[in-house]
Amino acid sequence: MVNEARIVSLRVGMPRELGRAGARDPLERPWRTGFVKEEVRGALWLDWENFEGDGQADRKHHGGVEKAVCVYSTAHLAYWSKRLWRAMGPGAFGENLSVEGLVEEDVCVGDVYRVGSALVRVTQPRSPCWKLARMHGEKKLALWVQQTGFCGWYFGVVERGLVEAGQALTLVERPFPQWSIAEVHAVRYLRREDREAASLLAGCSALSRTWREALEKRAARGEEGDEARRLIGPNQG
Repeated sequence: MVNEARIVSLRVGMPRELGRAGARDPLERPWRTGFVKEEVRGALWLDWENFEGDGQADRKHHGGVEKAVCVYSTAHLAYWSKRLWRAMGPGAFGENLSVEGLVEEDVCVGDVYRVGSALVRVTQPRSPCWKLARMHGEKKLALWVQQTGFCGWYFGVVERGLVEAGQALTLVERPFPQWSIAEVHAVRYLRREDREAASLLAGCSALSRTWREALEKRAARGEEGDEARRLIGPNQG
């Protein structure tokens, strides 16, 4: 069990328009996103669906009670800095909380953490999408994140409260130690033909509803189909 986990950076931001009208390169075309988040100094209120001052452009796939807080580990930033040939610091993945002392192998679905005066629960890994690729101008970035498993994860809120950078994340409860974020990500995206594992994971009550439904369909019918819409989307041209 990891004990020295803490928040390095807390960030929020509202949706904004990015890109350039008439751009020939799809990665430079106009788009709306809540990806860009500014660092917050001091304590910030965490409500049921997000931090105060935070918002998502696509509420169908982001935000809500099961994805109130996006979390990413600073342990991966050196890898991405090297692979992308640029400095990647806290906030580079559009996360609300950049944390140290935790990676995907250390965190399990259903884990409950005390952070500040709030209580949060791990609900699912982050599913990388084309917006991550567009933000950094690298068409394959979402695919690379999926392949490496350096995906990050989401918190749902059990108790609202004030949260601040520098605070510890203290593990309170771990009901599903067999389902680390790394393992859950692998079952969904790296072991796509393992229908038995999909069925077992679909039975994890702490996993988000959308993931359980997708895994139930896979267990019943097999492969989910082409992922290009999520990973590449309009970046293809």
